[in-house]
Amino acid sequence: MRLVFLSHDSSCTGGAQKCLLDLLKGIKQNYPDWQLYMVFPAQGDFVDICSHYLDGYKILRLKWWLVDGRYLITKKKKLSYIYKLLRSSFKLLRYLQRIKPDCVITNTIVVPHMALSSRLLGIKHYWFIHEIPDVTWGDKCFIFKSQFIFKLIDKFSTKVLVPSEYAKRYYQNMILRDKLNIITQAVELSPEVNVNQHRESCARYTILLVGAFDSNKGQMELLQAIKRIVDVGRDIYCYLVGPDIGLKSVCQEYIRMNKLERNVEIVPFTNQISLYYYMTDVLLVCSAIESFGRVAVEAQRCGLPVILSDVGANPERIENGVNGLLYKKGDITDLIEKIEILRDVRVRKKFSEKIDLDMLGKYSIDCFASDFVKLVQV
Repeated sequence: MRLVFLSHDSSCTGGAQKCLLDLLKGIKQNYPDWQLYMVFPAQGDFVDICSHYLDGYKILRLKWWLVDGRYLITKKKKLSYIYKLLRSSFKLLRYLQRIKPDCVITNTIVVPHMALSSRLLGIKHYWFIHEIPDVTWGDKCFIFKSQFIFKLIDKFSTKVLVPSEYAKRYYQNMILRDKLNIITQAVELSPEVNVNQHRESCARYTILLVGAFDSNKGQMELLQAIKRIVDVGRDIYCYLVGPDIGLKSVCQEYIRMNKLERNVEIVPFTNQISLYYYMTDVLLVCSAIESFGRVAVEAQRCGLPVILSDVGANPERIENGVNGLLYKKGDITDLIEKIEILRDVRVRKKFSEKIDLDMLGKYSIDCFASDFVKLVQV
């Protein structure tokens, strides 16, 4: 079997890229005779890492079809985009003609080039959609407000793959139900992490939020909760870990203005994120949306109790009140209440003991690859 994947990004910072890398690893480990190729939009660290599992790759600049709806889109701009889309798709088509794949996979909703090229060549196309457009991009997802786009995604796909029941419910009124398939992603820990490692409570009650600094991930909501906790004389320490894509300076200013330097530490993005799971007592996910919830699974595999916003796929990742807690998104009082519940080390220990590591085995690379292969071989 010969496959060609399309990645919309050449960096390792996003969940979609981590998911794709895990899939490559799983296929190569379990199906070593399969030939894997990939198209990247530019050079980057993701290219370097993926190349170990690829039989070849191509760099091809691809323009996303996201359009900022806050500004007038002129006819000239539309024609320019269509021209660039067709030109890039033709280049991709020639690459596919040379590789002669059995099927191709687009790993995001934001680039349509593989769908168009494979359609012209009569090659099976699988569209792996990780995003929830109207929540992920807000005004910038102008193009996804049209049902016509989803009809194109449906028509130009052999199957559409989504990572959760929530994502399936979101898309089932836009895409034919028999094309929609849930596929559970792999969530593998870094090699230096031992899932059976004994965790000791931190000297200070320490919490962690992992995610890119943007409005979706909820750093400001957590900072407001921390301020109110500190204001009533309760001690707490928080790590905010993630790459900056626009909100970091706002968070830093809030920390400075409210004198929270002793309570909050901002950590740049690191590939050693698993180590922070053993430096903290509780993980928080304060996102406005999660189509899968990768970080919550990682933390649980390290025995860490979690507090999750009650939106998207988050409720699918825990048994509320048993091995984790849900809070009402946007309700800072409720968030504080849940943080204070897990201040008690006995409660945290009870929650950690209820984490089912056997159940978490479904997030293995082998299971992910096996499920994927079953879909493409149908």
